[in-house]
Amino acid sequence: MNVLIIGGSSGLGREIGVQLKERGYTVHATGRRELDITSDLNDVRHALDNMVNKIPTVDLLVYAAGFAENGHIEDLSDEHISQIVNVGIAAPALLLQRIIRKQKILPGFIAITSTSQWIPREKEPIYTATKAGLAMLAQSISLDSNIKKVLVVGPAVMNTNFWAGTGRDASSLLSPQWVAKKILELWDEDYAYRLARILRDP
Repeated sequence: MNVLIIGGSSGLGREIGVQLKERGYTVHATGRRELDITSDLNDVRHALDNMVNKIPTVDLLVYAAGFAENGHIEDLSDEHISQIVNVGIAAPALLLQRIIRKQKILPGFIAITSTSQWIPREKEPIYTATKAGLAMLAQSISLDSNIKKVLVVGPAVMNTNFWAGTGRDASSLLSPQWVAKKILELWDEDYAYRLARILRDP
């Protein structure tokens, strides 16, 4: 089984890839160095075209890309807004479109959102909007008979490299290894669509 993980070079995406590889899956993972989806939308389209043309059939797409923001809407640059919209909603939509056009059927899709998809946050206006948008995109495509199984997972904050140097004590945050294990346990269950929240204190 071929798995493509976008945002798979670190954090939760990497842990999902490691655990899937241990199960015997063939894992193709990209990070920002391999696939820049923060740039101009025309460049994003071109990069996605190249990637989809090069990879074999995708049996499971895991979309785990994202980056944080910290600012009121008036403090955010136009560039930041464009980048986070590209990463959070444009790139996954364009990628799904290209995969389905190429292979007709996508057996599985896991969208990693955040608890921010449900909770308005004063200094994360675009981040929360794109996480909610990704969740709705995933639910909507689950109605398409060409997509066979969809899981949307919104985990709470995790202890990843993002917090290095910020001064925040991340020791009480969720472990990406544990979250990845929970996501794959959810994936093993029988359904066509599921939405799950993974909290710090389950």
